[in-house]
Amino acid sequence: MRLLVGLQRDLRRLLTLSLAPVSQWQRLSITIIEGTHLEARPGKVSTLSRNFIADAVEKAFPAVVNIAVDSGYFASNGSGFIITEEGLIVTNAHVVARCNRYSKIQVTFADGSNYPAVIHSADPLSDIALLQIKSEEVKEWPMISIGSSSELRAGEWVCALGSPFSLQNSVSAGIISAVARHSSELGYPQKGGEYIQTDAAINAGNSGGPLINLDGEVIGINTMKVDGSVGISFAIPADTAVQVIEQLRKHKKVVRPYIGMQMINFNTRELQEIGRMFPDVKEGVIVKSVAPGSPAHKGGLLPGDVIVSFDGKKVQSTKDILTTVGYTIGRHIPVHVKRRGENNIVKLKVTTESLPPPIQQLRG
Repeated sequence: MRLLVGLQRDLRRLLTLSLAPVSQWQRLSITIIEGTHLEARPGKVSTLSRNFIADAVEKAFPAVVNIAVDSGYFASNGSGFIITEEGLIVTNAHVVARCNRYSKIQVTFADGSNYPAVIHSADPLSDIALLQIKSEEVKEWPMISIGSSSELRAGEWVCALGSPFSLQNSVSAGIISAVARHSSELGYPQKGGEYIQTDAAINAGNSGGPLINLDGEVIGINTMKVDGSVGISFAIPADTAVQVIEQLRKHKKVVRPYIGMQMINFNTRELQEIGRMFPDVKEGVIVKSVAPGSPAHKGGLLPGDVIVSFDGKKVQSTKDILTTVGYTIGRHIPVHVKRRGENNIVKLKVTTESLPPPIQQLRG
């Protein structure tokens, strides 16, 4: 009972302080005692170490590098992390986007050692690039493990590592605010991907650095923040990045499936209009436009068609098609559409679209 009364008193004090000026918060000190635990509900015990962030950072930091680009007329700064013992570095494509044949790239480790690097490959659409360390030393470079982003949950702790404003070896911590923020929500519908949203501080120079979990694994690549915001930053999910990285390592380019149509999700007004013709249709996507000569055009899709299934899978949103199409390159895919009060099945042969990176490849 004394403990309960004490907790209630502390809670009232915290609520009072939350309405006070910032200067009062600066005098407030909260200590987490290692090894203590709070009983959240019967049978569940939560233990929190005061070093849980430091432990994760210590594990990851040796493989994190600062990237400095000098092209004579301009200089830029970013971050990256090593994924192979041979010194292959992952970063953002925009960090090295203005490189030319005269550019010099220098990578610096947490211990202060630095080495030259060259661009291995880059994919501007996904904003991922690979660099290769060039050194006469024969050594195994420190590596960082890449985890999975598929089971992330909002509220999980994460840390952003990198060199914001060229301040090397910087760490910021926060939580995952959203696990699947679509690029269209951020004003980049052409990218067609999803991002991890976090309130961990990500600033200029953090680009390309790792967003890690408490196991010290990469679960995202820090890439951008909302200008003028506090606590709204974004990272490329690790699972998305791995697919791009694998293609860049093997082919030095990314091959993407191509259908040749624009799609939009239903809104309330469109759903009402479609419901008059198709009372049974509650979800799907609308074909907004079709590119001449594209697989969609050759297959017979028309603007205004409502796609309700793609390759035998139910379609609820454009995300379902974008997720499925990557596994269908070269195949003839059945697409179930509603058109002018009728059911139609069209078949598309999904082809590939390769976007050559407009970045000058630097060879060592």
